[in-house]
Amino acid sequence: MLSTSTGYLILFIFGSFFTILTIVMQRRRKTAMTAEQFSTAGRNVGVGLASASIIAAWTWAATLMMSSSTGFQYGISGPYWYAAGACIQVLLFAIVAIHLKRKAPKAHTFLEFIGKRFDKKNHKLMMVFALMTNIIVTSMVILGGAIALNSLTGMNIYIAAFLIPLTFTIYTMIGGLKASFIADYLNTVMIFVILTIFAAAVYIQFGVQTVYEGLRSLPESQQMLTMASIPGLLFGMINIIGNFGTVFVDQSYWQRAIASKDSAASKAYIYGGIAWFSIPFAIATFLGVTAAGLGLNVGDPDASAPLMAAHVLGTVGSILFLVMLFMAVMSTGAAELTAITNIIVTDIYRKSINPLASSAKTLKVSRIVTLSFGLAMGVFSVLLFSIGIGLGFVYMAMGIFVSGAVIPLTIGLLWKRATNNGCFWGALLGMVSGVTVWNVSAYVMHGAINVESLGHLHSMLFGNLTVFIVSGVISIGHALMTNEQFDFEAMKDSFKSFDDEQEELIVVAKKEVV
Repeated sequence: MLSTSTGYLILFIFGSFFTILTIVMQRRRKTAMTAEQFSTAGRNVGVGLASASIIAAWTWAATLMMSSSTGFQYGISGPYWYAAGACIQVLLFAIVAIHLKRKAPKAHTFLEFIGKRFDKKNHKLMMVFALMTNIIVTSMVILGGAIALNSLTGMNIYIAAFLIPLTFTIYTMIGGLKASFIADYLNTVMIFVILTIFAAAVYIQFGVQTVYEGLRSLPESQQMLTMASIPGLLFGMINIIGNFGTVFVDQSYWQRAIASKDSAASKAYIYGGIAWFSIPFAIATFLGVTAAGLGLNVGDPDASAPLMAAHVLGTVGSILFLVMLFMAVMSTGAAELTAITNIIVTDIYRKSINPLASSAKTLKVSRIVTLSFGLAMGVFSVLLFSIGIGLGFVYMAMGIFVSGAVIPLTIGLLWKRATNNGCFWGALLGMVSGVTVWNVSAYVMHGAINVESLGHLHSMLFGNLTVFIVSGVISIGHALMTNEQFDFEAMKDSFKSFDDEQEELIVVAKKEVV
């Protein structure tokens, strides 16, 4: 175990390093930062950097903590169900990414596309889903980091939850999306290096036979040593459904498609998704499953990864795990900050409050929003801890709240027959019915509606399945019953960059003066 001061020192080092790096990169830029650069990183990111960024953005603190928890609880099936269940969404996202690039080449957010594809009520509803997704994902980033700091250093979990957002808020506020890409590349390299160290250490110290015999001796050994584990399968189904929402409705993934070159967009998601699979699969196997096989008393399964890391390599293992974890925290945190900033600036500020805002004014508002949201998420995470909601609960419940938008959003981008009313009511009623079934099933099966009963696998599964079924039936069914068709080509030229709009305003102003 590390000292509390080590926890504070790690927070300070990470925050300072990336802030200084961002400032240095800013000064080396040949052109001044503009609102467009802050939002889209110039739309010229190559396939290598984009792939690394997708890997880093999808490697949440939950990826390291929850994947290990599944291995500890469900045995050898846990690593596969976590990794495979959260990999398929990124691979499939390559399809919608290239469609967005073709149909809205200068869009800043997927909501900007929705605003032109559908009507105002759809735009507002999808915005609620998008903001909800960003808040849930950011809270999981912070919860995972706080749990690890508390487990390994004894730092007060509430203080950790409040301070963690500061480590990625400041440098993101300075450098925008480009700073996020640079941090992502460094973070991805470090995560794979540390992951390799843990894998080698566990294999050399304990070997396969020791872990196997330990799993066989457990009372639930039949569940731990088979891929046919029922709890593992139920988790896998929840994982697949829930993570469709946190990819397809998360602006940070659309943002990486928007920032990439046309030739790199789809490739980056395929390469990134395949490479990402190895991270949770290895962590869950070498730390989670091994911890169960060795009979390690971890108390909270969500803390199995940091405690196993300390068990294997002592103080060095604790430090390495915290470094790896904070690499994940910095990447995902920065990605979510830039995502929610783009949504608020593009789809609220410039759409409804100040449509004629200059590039300089837009940039200033973007930085204010980034700082405000970062600080607010620290407060929100403290609130979650105070009411007893932890990382595992938030991870499995997220699909119930955000996945209702997945099918309506996807068919709206890919299918010209998707309708305004079908997609609106499909998304809304999908979420409402999912939450209803989730609560009813918890009450029927466990006799109460509380955090414990709602957190059971069956309650979570029924809620997640209901969301997808209801939203899909309504949105697709309504489209099939009508003859509406949308002209994507007519919409293509209606998107403009912030800098182009600024130049047009200057030209108009000069004409008025003349």
